[in-house]
Amino acid sequence: MNFMQLRERQPKFPVTVKTGEGVVELIWNKIEYADGYRVFASPVGKNHFVGVINVKGTTAVMKKRANGVPMQYKVKAFRIADGPDNFFGESEIVIACPLETPRRLTAIVGSDGICTLSWRYNSQCDGFKIYADSNESGKYSFVCYSGKNSCRLDSFTKSGKVTFVVRSFIMTGHMEKLGVSSAPAEAVLPKSKGTKAVQFDHSMIRKTAGDYNARRFAGKDGRLCNDHHKCTVMIGGDITVSAEMQKNAAKGMPVFDEAFSSLGGIFGSFDFSVAMLDTDINDKKAYTFEDSRVINCPSTIADAVCKSGIDALAVNAGLLQRAPQSLEKYPLTVITENDCTQGGEKFSIVNINNINVGFISATVNKDISQYVSQLRKAGAEYIFFFCSWNERHTPAVKPKWRNQAVKAAESGADIIIGNGLNAIAEYDVIECADGRRVPVAYSLGSLIPADPATRFEKIGALLCVRLKRDTATGKVNTDLCGYIPYAFKDYGTEHRAVLLSDDNARYFGLSVYDTLKKQVATALGSKIELARYAEKPEQQSFALLGSALISELFKDDNDVETDRSHLFISQLTMNGAHCDVDEKYFRDGVVPLYYNLSKGYDEYLAENKADVLITDLYYAVSTPVYRLGDSLYSGGKAFIQSRFYEENKSLLKRLDIKDEAVWKPLLDKFIDSVTAVYDREKIILVRITDPKLYYVNGRYVRSTDRSCNFRLLLDMENYFIRRVSPKVIDISRFYPGVINKRGRSYAVCRDEHFRNNISLIAKSICSGKKANYVNSLAYDPEIWLTEVAENFDIIKAGKADSFFFGTNNAVDYFISRLSRDFICAEFKDILRLKTSELVTFNEIRACYDFGRNAVLKRVYNGICAIRKGDIANADIDEIIRLGLYAQSDLAKTLESFYNKNGIIRNCVLSTKDLSFYLKCARLWMAGTDKDAVAQLARRYYAKHRPVILDVFGRADGGDISELADGTVKGSVISGYSALTVCSEKPADIDLSYIDDKSAVFTELTRSYFANTHGDWLLVDFSDIVKPIYRHRSAYVASIDELCCSMAYRAFMTDDDVFEPFKENADSKFIEKAISDFARTIKAKYGKNIILRKTYLPLNRLDITGRIRPFDDTEFISEKENLISRAEEIFVKCTDCYIIDYESRYLPVCADKNADISERMLESDFYKEAAAAVDRIISGTSKKTVNNVDIVGYLERCEHIRKDNPDMSAELSSEIFGGASEIFMTE
Repeated sequence: MNFMQLRERQPKFPVTVKTGEGVVELIWNKIEYADGYRVFASPVGKNHFVGVINVKGTTAVMKKRANGVPMQYKVKAFRIADGPDNFFGESEIVIACPLETPRRLTAIVGSDGICTLSWRYNSQCDGFKIYADSNESGKYSFVCYSGKNSCRLDSFTKSGKVTFVVRSFIMTGHMEKLGVSSAPAEAVLPKSKGTKAVQFDHSMIRKTAGDYNARRFAGKDGRLCNDHHKCTVMIGGDITVSAEMQKNAAKGMPVFDEAFSSLGGIFGSFDFSVAMLDTDINDKKAYTFEDSRVINCPSTIADAVCKSGIDALAVNAGLLQRAPQSLEKYPLTVITENDCTQGGEKFSIVNINNINVGFISATVNKDISQYVSQLRKAGAEYIFFFCSWNERHTPAVKPKWRNQAVKAAESGADIIIGNGLNAIAEYDVIECADGRRVPVAYSLGSLIPADPATRFEKIGALLCVRLKRDTATGKVNTDLCGYIPYAFKDYGTEHRAVLLSDDNARYFGLSVYDTLKKQVATALGSKIELARYAEKPEQQSFALLGSALISELFKDDNDVETDRSHLFISQLTMNGAHCDVDEKYFRDGVVPLYYNLSKGYDEYLAENKADVLITDLYYAVSTPVYRLGDSLYSGGKAFIQSRFYEENKSLLKRLDIKDEAVWKPLLDKFIDSVTAVYDREKIILVRITDPKLYYVNGRYVRSTDRSCNFRLLLDMENYFIRRVSPKVIDISRFYPGVINKRGRSYAVCRDEHFRNNISLIAKSICSGKKANYVNSLAYDPEIWLTEVAENFDIIKAGKADSFFFGTNNAVDYFISRLSRDFICAEFKDILRLKTSELVTFNEIRACYDFGRNAVLKRVYNGICAIRKGDIANADIDEIIRLGLYAQSDLAKTLESFYNKNGIIRNCVLSTKDLSFYLKCARLWMAGTDKDAVAQLARRYYAKHRPVILDVFGRADGGDISELADGTVKGSVISGYSALTVCSEKPADIDLSYIDDKSAVFTELTRSYFANTHGDWLLVDFSDIVKPIYRHRSAYVASIDELCCSMAYRAFMTDDDVFEPFKENADSKFIEKAISDFARTIKAKYGKNIILRKTYLPLNRLDITGRIRPFDDTEFISEKENLISRAEEIFVKCTDCYIIDYESRYLPVCADKNADISERMLESDFYKEAAAAVDRIISGTSKKTVNNVDIVGYLERCEHIRKDNPDMSAELSSEIFGGASEIFMTE
C-alpha cells in the first residue's frame, strides 16, 4: 500500500496519558504498517508542535518535563520507506501536565483544637486539594481547597485519629489535572465539647432601610415593570464576604459601599442587574467572623447593594433562611426558586421594556421543569435559571453539573448561571433538541469574595445578556452574551473588584493587567467574547515613524489603528518627488523599502493622515544616507540587501550626516512636511538615550550602543523640539535595555513593559490627558516600581542601584534598602510613597502619613536610624526580622561603633548575628557594666569573626568572595601587573601631574596594599600580559588610562616598552619579579593564599548562549605560557592552595575583543569557586581543587548543546572535554 493510500485511510487514533513528577507517558495501540512513531509537543492553546522523541513501540516516556506547565501532545506514525517527515497516521491531541508531589506534609493540632497542615512545594500549580481519612479505612474524602502551602482546617468537624494527604492540581481545558498524593500525615483531633451557644451583640447593626432613589421597578398588574429601558441584563457573581470585611462592617466602617464603588457604578447603566447572594443575612445569629462554621453576614450589605444600582438578588437556594425576610424593607427584588419578591409582595414576571422575563433559583438536584411550566403559563418569554452547585472554591465543572445543565435547558430554561462556587469557571453553550442554543455560565466568580483558596477566586466576570424579540415570529432570543472581566485588588485586609479596563491598568501594572485579562479569558473559554461596549468607542490612529522601539508600539492593541509603512526609514531621506520604481527592486523586501525607493512622503501624508504622528530620531542618526542624483536613500538593512543597491552600488554616494550643514536642511524638509499636515499638539517625539545597562538571561550587564552617535541624536532632538514644539515622551533613561537575540545592545531594544508604558502615554496624549513628559518624575511610578520589585535581587547582584535609584532622592534610597518580598507585600503603600514626589527625608517625616501600615513606618524609621547611626532606635529590629538589604548598612554602622569605641579593634561584620551585636551595642550605650559587655562581644567576635578575603587580579574575584558563605569582601586590587607590584623603586615622575586617587598614581608610587589587609588572598595572573614600560631604572605596567594621563604624555612617551609574553622579553626579570611578588604576599598572608588558575580560550559565549570565536587570538599561546610560568613560580614560592576550574568554563561577553581581565565567566564558575573557597578556608580541602559538581556541570553542558545544535565534533571536544562523547552532535 502506498503512502497516499495509507494517509487517506488512517483515522485519528486515541492516546492514553499518564503523568508522574517530571514525567509524561503516552500509550496508544499499534498502527498497522508503522515502523515507528514520533511524538510532537506544543504549548496549550497554540499550534506550535515540535518533534520531541521517536519511538518504535506504542509507548513514549518523556522525562525532565517541566512540572506545572501543561503541554499538548500528539503522535504521528511513519514508515522508513516513505522518507523523513512523511507521516501517514496522526493521533488525537491530548493535554498532559506533570505535577510535583507535595513533600513533608505535617499536621499540627493547636491549643484551640484546630488542625493546621503545611507542606513543601516548589513548582507551578493552580492550588492544592486536601483529603482526609477519618476512620482508618484507607479511603480519602475531599476536605477543601488551598491556594498556598498551608491550610488551617477551621470547619473540619471530625475527631479522633485522622490521616491527611495533599494533591496539587492545575486547570487545563476546564478540567482539573491532579498530581500524586503526598505522603500521609496523621493527627489526633479532640472532640468538640457541647457548650452553650454564645450570645452575640449585634445592636450596632442598623435595622432600618435607607432612602434609595435608585429604585427603577414597581409593581403593576402582578408584575414588576419598567417600560423605559432597552432589555439588557447584567449578571454579577457571588456575594460572599470575607470574615475580615464583616468584622469591619460590624464596627460601622463602609467596607461594603467601597467594595461596590470600586466597580464604578456599572450596574446602574444596564436595564436590569442581578447579583447572586451566597450568604445568609441574619442579624440574630453569629456572623462568619464570630463562628467560622457559619455563612452569615451583617444585613447592612443590603444598603450597599441598593446604592450600587443592582435591582435583584438571586439567593443561593442552599441558604434560604433569613435572607428573603431581611431584604423585605429594601427596594430589591429577591429571587427564590420560582418567585420574585419585593417589599413582601410576590411576582412571577419582570417586564423589561415589554419583554416578560422569569427567574428561577434552585439547587443542582432540583427538577425545575414544573417551575418553567408555571412561568410559561404566567407569560414568561425568557427564563433565567440560577443554579447552586452545592460546592465551593472549585473552578472545575463536574460531569453531574453538565448533565443537570442539559436537563434544565431541555426543560425550557433559556440561560443558566451557576452560583456558590466563588471561583470563575467555564462558559458553554448547549445545543437543545428543539434547536435552541442555551448559554451556561457555570460560575462568574465573586463580587465580594470570601478569603480566596485558589487563584480562580481572585478574578471574575460580569455577564451581559441582551434580549431581542424576533419581529417575524414574536419570540424572544439571546441577541448577545458577553463578559466584562475584573480582578481583585487587596486594600489592607479587604478585597475589592476592579474592572480590567485600560483606564484601570495602572492599578495593577501592565504585565499583571495583561496576565489577569488572559486568565479570565482562559477560564471562561472561547465560546464567549468581551461585551461590545467594554471596548473603547473612540478609535485612535497613529502614524509611526522611526526605529525598532516605535515599531513595537501598540502591538496587539485593537483599540488603535497604526500606519507602519514608513518605519525604518531615516527622516532625512523621506522627502522628494514621487518616482515610479520597478517592482523587481522592492518585491523581495519589506514594505518600508518601497517608500524608501519611491519617495513622495508629502503626497502620502496628504492622503493618509492619522490622528497623531509619533516618531523618534534614532534611525535618522544611526542609518547611513546615500545620494543618487537628486534622490536620497536610507541605508538600512533592507536597502543594503536589495537589488537596487546591488545594481547602483558604484553610483551611490554616502553623505556625512555628522555635518550640521548636511542634516539640518534635510531635517527642515521633514519638519515642514509634517507640520503642514499635523497640528503641533498631535506630533509626539520619543526621546532616546543609551541606558548603558542591559538585561539578559536573568542578569544586568553593562554595555553600550555603538551604532548611534548620541551627541548627534541629542542635537537633532533639541532642534526638532525648538522648531516643532511637539509633545515629548522622555522616559527612556529610567529603564534598562534588553540584549537582542543576536547578542547586540541597542538603545531601542526595550522590554515589553517599557513599550506598553510608552503606548499608554501616547494614547493619553492623543486624548488630551497628558502634558509634556520632560521632568524626572514623568515615568509611570507603578510600572517602574513593578520592574524594580520583580528584578530587585538581580539589581543588587548586578550592582545596578545607581541606574534605578536616584542618588539624592530619599524615597529611592529607602526603596533600595528593602527586599523583593517586602516590596511585593507592601506594594500599594510603597507606590503611594513613590508618587508623593517627596525628595528629602525631612519632607517625608513632615508631610507623609503612613496610615495604618505600622510595619512600613517602622521599617522607614529603622532605615533612617541606621543612616544616622542611631543604633538605639528600636525600629532597627524590624530590618533584621524582615531580612532587608538595609542589613548591610547596619553591619557597617555597627563596625564603626565597635571600632570607634575601642570595643573590637578592626571590627568587620557580615549580615549574620547582627541581632547579637546590636543588643551588645545597646547594653554598652545604656551603661550596663561596659567592661562585661565589651568582653562578651570580644569573645563572641573571636569565635564567629568572618574571614576577610582580599583579591588581587581580576575584579570578578570580588564576586567569588561575595558568594562564599564564610567570607566578607576585603580589598580588591584589580588591573595591576604582578611584574611591577614589587619593583624596588617607584617611578621617578613628578606626581603633581597625577590625581592621587587614580590607578595611575597607585602604579607609579607602588601603593597597592593598604596598611591593614584581610585574612586570605585570592590571586590570579590575568593582568601579567600587560605591556611594560621601562622609565629610567623603574618598570611601569601599561594599566588602563596610563596612556591618557598627563604624566605619560609629559615623561614617558619616549620610554622603551616590551610585551612580557614575547620572545624578546627578559626572562630573568620576569622570574625575579614573580618571586619577589610571591615573597611579599607570603609575608603578609602566610599560608592563607589561594591561586585562581587562568586560561585563555579561543571561544566565548555571547549573551544569547551561542559559541563565538574571539577576534584577538594573536599570541594566545605565548600569553598562556607566560601566565602558566608565573603560576608555577608563585606556587613553588608560596605553597598556596589552587582552584583550577576556569578551564572547564567559557567567558561570557558580547565584545569579541574583550581583554582577559574584563571577561566574565559562566555563572556556574563563580558558584563552584565560592564553594571551593569555603572548603579551603574551613580546612576540609586538598591543596588543588579541580573537581566541579558533576550534575551541575552536565546540566551546563546540556544547555550549551541546546543553544548550539550545529556544533562540530572538534568544537564539542574542545568545549566539553571528557564529557564530549555524551554531548557529541555529529
